[in-house]
Amino acid sequence: MSLERWSLVIAVLLLAAAQYGLTIYALRDLQRRPSVRGNNKVAWGLVIITLPFVGPLLYTYMGPTSFLPRERRANRAAPRSAPRRGSEDPGLG
Repeated sequence: MSLERWSLVIAVLLLAAAQYGLTIYALRDLQRRPSVRGNNKVAWGLVIITLPFVGPLLYTYMGPTSFLPRERRANRAAPRSAPRRGSEDPGLG
């Protein structure tokens, strides 16, 4: 294969990866949001799937109307206390 053909193959693969990445991101975001503009998640899902590149970008720009709630961490790390001197080995003191 020539260099021109390889560069074309790489460009097509990069564009396909960008398209699928945007689509997956938009669909996942659509699933997680409690509400979207127009209150019609099915219509937004169809727009995202049927319009390559434009659908996910259009959804990202116009679709979301609510903020996603942050997940709270149940395990907060307790503050560490400073080690006491001489407590490691009482025989070395």
